[in-house]
Amino acid sequence: MSSLPKVSDRLNRQIAVVKEAHDAALVDRIVRGAFEGDPIADRLVGTFKEMPGGAGWRMLDLALERGADAVAGAPPELAELLAPGVTPPQWVDLDLVDAGATAYWRSGGLNLGLALICGSLAYGYQSARLTRPLAATGRLEKMAPRRIQETSRWVSVATKPGALRPGAEGTKATLRLRLLHALIRANLAADPDWDALDWGTPISASDTLVTGIGGFMTIPVRALRDLGVRFSPAELEAMAHQWTWIAALMGAPEYLLPRSYREAREAMETALALEVEFHEASPKLMSALLNYGIELPFERRLPERLGRPARALKARYLGGFARRWMDDEMADRLGVPRTWMVHLATLFRPVTIARELARAGNLLGSDERIARMELAFVERVSTAQFGVVETIAPEDVAHEPVTVASN
Repeated sequence: MSSLPKVSDRLNRQIAVVKEAHDAALVDRIVRGAFEGDPIADRLVGTFKEMPGGAGWRMLDLALERGADAVAGAPPELAELLAPGVTPPQWVDLDLVDAGATAYWRSGGLNLGLALICGSLAYGYQSARLTRPLAATGRLEKMAPRRIQETSRWVSVATKPGALRPGAEGTKATLRLRLLHALIRANLAADPDWDALDWGTPISASDTLVTGIGGFMTIPVRALRDLGVRFSPAELEAMAHQWTWIAALMGAPEYLLPRSYREAREAMETALALEVEFHEASPKLMSALLNYGIELPFERRLPERLGRPARALKARYLGGFARRWMDDEMADRLGVPRTWMVHLATLFRPVTIARELARAGNLLGSDERIARMELAFVERVSTAQFGVVETIAPEDVAHEPVTVASN
């Protein structure tokens, strides 16, 4: 392993504290990853910036459809970026990835939505590292419903059974998102106010790991269990493998990837222990999430005099789950409302447990059938409310504040 990066005195002290309670070698790997980006994607973004407007991204789209060899004049980095999606590493078991996808969705679309929004996104605002890029781009504060729908769309595409096989839609969507992250990272890193010694690399390799393994897997699993979902040990291992493969496609380096659910939890807990800073934009982002992160079907049709109290009630409803899944001190700092709705999970639990018993008795059909039905329901609701929502396009990134400011 290469030598550890130079860090600020504050971060160095925190590293020493964390090593007292966590595996020192794992701490070193996560710190190293916090100061690394994604060399292949970063080089490719640099090459694309030298091309006429939009040419590089059209080249990417063509390569995703036909392969890098079919693209005339393609830079070598393009083939490197697509390589794992064409020929997965030997450690990837695609059948196990599909088993993880089935386990993920058979938990129920409503349960999973609550776990991701009130568990994962809300939990992520505790971390200044994860909040800082969001605050710089304004992605959630300015366009919360649309941006969350974009993330939801990517999740639903990337986590379908079969979606992460070579050439499948989930693989292509994830590789495209990887490059978009590199574009945002390049612009954040160019900002003279970015404190690299203390904050590391924007959207770093370790951030990619924490977002994939923690944000979309270990944290939702904990919330889903609170709602009454029960996962077998085999399902947990399958989901850990699924999200490890997604993190790898997103650019997380081999040395950071966990090989089991236990390792995934340890990596997440260690990474969060290293993060003790609180970002000043976090309460504002939390408010946007609770008020606008989910738009109810009838909300747009309400007059403003009714729309405002409806949003306030919705914020308290979502805030109840968010507060339940974090400690009270942090919830207060983030401005999460104190509400009796924190106990709503106890009302969900009997319904979920009854569903789990019916599933165990094969009354709902196979887990594969349940997962397909849940995915189809989520996609119908999303399309009916927002239309077809794709992941953010490069031209949209180009007009966000952090990008405009650095041009």
